[in-house]
Amino acid sequence: MSGAPIAIIGIGHDGACGLSPAALVHIAQAQVLAGGKRHLAFFPDWQGEKLVIGADLSHVIACLKAAYRQRKTVVLASGDPLFYGIGRLLLEAFPRDDLLFLPHVSSVQLAFASIKESWHDAWVVSLHGRPMQALLPALQQRAAKIAVLTDAHNHPAAIAHFLRAHGLADYTLWVCEELSGPGERITYWTPESIQQQTFSPLNVTILLRQAPLPPGEQGTCQDTSGLSPEALPLLGLPEEAIEHRQGMITKRELRLLALCYLALHAGDVLWDIGAGSGSVSVEAARLSASLQVFALERSAPALAHIEHNVRQFVLTNVHPVLGEAPEAFTLLPDPDAVFIGGSGGRLAEMIPAVVQRLRPSGRIVMHCITLENFSLGWDLLRQHPLQVDTTVVQLSHAKPLGSWHRLESESPIFILRAVKL
Repeated sequence: MSGAPIAIIGIGHDGACGLSPAALVHIAQAQVLAGGKRHLAFFPDWQGEKLVIGADLSHVIACLKAAYRQRKTVVLASGDPLFYGIGRLLLEAFPRDDLLFLPHVSSVQLAFASIKESWHDAWVVSLHGRPMQALLPALQQRAAKIAVLTDAHNHPAAIAHFLRAHGLADYTLWVCEELSGPGERITYWTPESIQQQTFSPLNVTILLRQAPLPPGEQGTCQDTSGLSPEALPLLGLPEEAIEHRQGMITKRELRLLALCYLALHAGDVLWDIGAGSGSVSVEAARLSASLQVFALERSAPALAHIEHNVRQFVLTNVHPVLGEAPEAFTLLPDPDAVFIGGSGGRLAEMIPAVVQRLRPSGRIVMHCITLENFSLGWDLLRQHPLQVDTTVVQLSHAKPLGSWHRLESESPIFILRAVKL
């Protein structure tokens, strides 16, 4: 019996010559050598059983389990096996004491070294077998450096198209192909210049925001958002960061309370009724790219503000809808949570329609300025199988009074909240 752990060895495009003496000893002693076809091709003279790692990973795991206790087994993997590699799968399938990892330099490390950029502050996003929307969290935060692991569908030109579609022309792309191999190529592109280009499928693409153009390149990169991304908080956007009609915006503190009471979860559907500027929609959508937010607004000028804010914050999970509630509810999927910021005087029709569509355990949050709307909303909600509660909030802010200061109070806001039983 072998008794030795499975050695998982990271390997680069330079093959065996890039491996440590310890890694080479493990391979020389192995009786079973597993790896992709490209990895195994680095050892044409190796004698023993070769196991090709292909698409059927469950078959590979079963073969490894059957072999490793009887025969010395080595698995070859690209770069660092624990960095978006097979290492995670092996850790799930085998006891940790039965695994030994000998990593190589990762492709992301090599890519940043190739373009002479530090990467301790970079976002790393894998699009390998994932939707392009996986880029959104990094783009929404306007990350200065993003390393992207690509695949045949999400190739560099497709990434550039995604950037252009969201108005992010201030990102430039370094495409790092076949790093450390004989076909290594490092090229620099703007989102416009890369459109018709093709690349080796073995590439890492690095997005740099407001990167300086290399000598000989023409044009400039401009921040199209009109904001200073570094100055924006993760939660609680200042009102001046959101396009809106004067005074027609849910105040930051009230937005945060609304989000707290809405109790959103990843994957939820949120209706923002009477969305106005869309401030609640924007704030909610930035919490998770998997949220689906429907901003319903009956005013076309207000909807234009919502659409601008959606583009500005790169939020593909916010869907502006022009329509009147409750008739426009037929255009929307059933919600897990509903925020009512405006009712247009139709609260008596709106509440029953919302409750009917609300999913079990769904939440309703409603802001009321007037006593009449609060009283009507309270009565209407209590007519349905809901757990109803309310909170009154009155914000006060310091204002100068000569050389002194006083507190100036705003009108109180009644917050109705309900949970479907």
